[in-house]
Amino acid sequence: MPLPRFNRLPAGTRAAILAVARAHFARDGKDAASFNRIIAEARISKTSAYHYFDGKDDLLGAVVDDAAARTLAALGPWTDVATEEELWDQLAAGTARLVAHLRGHPDDRAVLADRPRLGGDSWIQGLVANGVKIGLIAPDPSAELVAVATAGVFGALDAWALDHPSDLDRSVTDVLGVFLARLWGAGDHRPGTGPGTAAGTEDPPHSHVDPRGQGTTTSP
Repeated sequence: MPLPRFNRLPAGTRAAILAVARAHFARDGKDAASFNRIIAEARISKTSAYHYFDGKDDLLGAVVDDAAARTLAALGPWTDVATEEELWDQLAAGTARLVAHLRGHPDDRAVLADRPRLGGDSWIQGLVANGVKIGLIAPDPSAELVAVATAGVFGALDAWALDHPSDLDRSVTDVLGVFLARLWGAGDHRPGTGPGTAAGTEDPPHSHVDPRGQGTTTSP
């Protein structure tokens, strides 16, 4: 994490330094990126740079944390809903916002690719608690364990999607809905699995959300 003096800089100055560093790490990768070139482009002296960061790894950590925070800000908070359909819709809308952010900020996507999980634990916990409350999620063997397993599904799909930027389309969101329905014991409660619909052959739960075909992939 950055040293205290960095956090005392004006917000605009901090953002400008991190933007330069983010571009270098996204373009060159962690190993090839040069700390000296980054600070030169950011127009800070080496003495000042070492008052802000312990070195390149520390700077990279600050860049990744900043990218994750801004990406999760695009997700927004979880808001409790009253019906299963509303829950699936909010889940789809959240992933759509994440993907829109990552599409619009490819440098964020690049630096986050090496992060084990994007985060968003409070969002996931809110989602699971809401799902249990409305009867969509079976809290067995415990709601806490279901939340941990749900976070694991999100994390695995985050990592896959960030590592496959060319596949930022509907496919991962579709798989997310299938995985979560199976994990939660939702079974035929997913939208599109009602009477007269063959489970497993219908449109997946989120496919109706983005008619423009922009789709969603990563999850919080």
